[in-house]
Amino acid sequence: MTVTRSRFTRLLPVVVALALTAAACGGGGGGSSSSSGDDASGDAAEPGQTELVPDTAEPQYGGTVVYGIEADTSNPWTPQQVLCAISCSEVLRSVYDPIAEIGEDGTVQPVLAESIEHNDDYTVWTVKVREGITFHDGTELTAEDLKINSDAVKSSPTLAIATKDVDSTEVVDDYTVQYNLNRPWTAFDYVLTTQVGFVASGDWLEAVQAGTAQADEPVGTGAFVFESYDPGGSFVATANPDYWRTDAEGRSLPYLDRIEFKVFEDVGSRTAALESGQIDLMHTANFDTIAQLRGKAESGEIDLIENSNNAETNYLMLNAGDPESDLADVRVRQAIAYAMDYDTINQSRSAGIARVANGPFPPGTPGYLDDSGYPTYDPEMARQLVDEYEAENGPIEIGIRTTSDQFNLLSAQLFQQYLQEVGIDASIDQQEQGEFVLSAAKGEFELFLYRNLATQDPDQNNVFWGSDTSGPIGSLAINFGRIEDDVIDENLDIIRESDDPAERTTAAEAINRRFAEQVYNVWLTWGEWAIASQPDVHQIATGYNLPDGGENLGMRTGTHQVSQIWVEQ
Repeated sequence: MTVTRSRFTRLLPVVVALALTAAACGGGGGGSSSSSGDDASGDAAEPGQTELVPDTAEPQYGGTVVYGIEADTSNPWTPQQVLCAISCSEVLRSVYDPIAEIGEDGTVQPVLAESIEHNDDYTVWTVKVREGITFHDGTELTAEDLKINSDAVKSSPTLAIATKDVDSTEVVDDYTVQYNLNRPWTAFDYVLTTQVGFVASGDWLEAVQAGTAQADEPVGTGAFVFESYDPGGSFVATANPDYWRTDAEGRSLPYLDRIEFKVFEDVGSRTAALESGQIDLMHTANFDTIAQLRGKAESGEIDLIENSNNAETNYLMLNAGDPESDLADVRVRQAIAYAMDYDTINQSRSAGIARVANGPFPPGTPGYLDDSGYPTYDPEMARQLVDEYEAENGPIEIGIRTTSDQFNLLSAQLFQQYLQEVGIDASIDQQEQGEFVLSAAKGEFELFLYRNLATQDPDQNNVFWGSDTSGPIGSLAINFGRIEDDVIDENLDIIRESDDPAERTTAAEAINRRFAEQVYNVWLTWGEWAIASQPDVHQIATGYNLPDGGENLGMRTGTHQVSQIWVEQ
């Protein structure tokens, strides 16, 4: 038995007063939650941040883990075609390996790559892959596979936009590929840690394109081999007997025989499935659920890992690019921001434990500002702006779109109430999450309850905010809100091309202020992800060692590795 201990800080004074301390038995993935505000050294804990403790128990081989995820994925399962959210990323990590990962120090570390290098002006990046790695179809990983995957990215309706500055990819030798860029890109290596960096079998991708293989039967180099996929139900994979990775002691990975990802769109159903033993672990970004899970972790019923570092931002995305919408006028967008009672939203929809946001960059990241200039709750100012606009243009009518999750519906109803109180007519439309993401990509919405923007580097938000990643309504674009702003574009260019940290931070801060002024999004809270598990599930976010030494970041928002997970037999 491994005793794990962690702590979190709850932000509001009324909750901080409830200082509880707990320790959970069982390896559980390295942590469980308590509310001690300080550790033994006197350092303040991060809000909702679990201190991961290495699991010293001897790993056991065998068994199955059933993982409750929040949604299925559109366009499965070639890495270049999926419309990928957190659930999708978790599934991809089971069957694919990335070119690189984020290390625990926040830097890019090679995985499938043996080395990643750039020229002096960051316009050419060279990747050498490790020799001797094989795909599930028995073929060897070579530079040609990276080129085939890169070419597939260029034909992707979404990722092609994200990699618009990649001019070409060429094979240098059997194991070396070169990415030629249109301009300096100082953080290009971070792209190789994202969806773009997952590498599928080149032979399989070409067969899928030729119609002789199925896109929903993925072939990668990952720790698990595809077994079955039931759309809307589950994705099952079994242990790869020829996996190239080992743990820190040289033992073969993965430990599990089988992993199943089971879709529960409703967070209440997902939690009930964990409590009943139907699933072994689950993820959630729902603060109300996290608050409930904390109590169960404190009593030792489950283990809980929380992560708020480099957090996603929860916000109302506004479609400012539709000229037929009232949202095209900044006064309407400002009125919506002034109409929201942010503290009450936090208390009623986030159990009072979230951090109220004032911009896209959470504390501790480049671009964060204590005072960004973002509007605070002021219903009188909201009514004034509404009256001014309606005197010129007639009644404001706004549609609020959210997922089919009941909790999200209640949130949308609260936002609807605030808008109606200041004179804005608001309606609600619900969609299944896979369709929800597609609607966002096509710009077919007005006001969209969303979470996004968790990054290791501010350049990674370029695709969401740049004018050249926008597009007409109805076309696929990663700039969902169709933001086209010269000030934002200018500073995104600085962030992309400069290797001066101070200059890049100043540019990110300028973007923060511009968002506050123009209210392209209504910021609500900085998010958090939690993974709850049965006590017999070990090493959920610890124990994944990078090929060249050291551990990866553990959790990147709600995603983590799965090859190192094991269960007591």
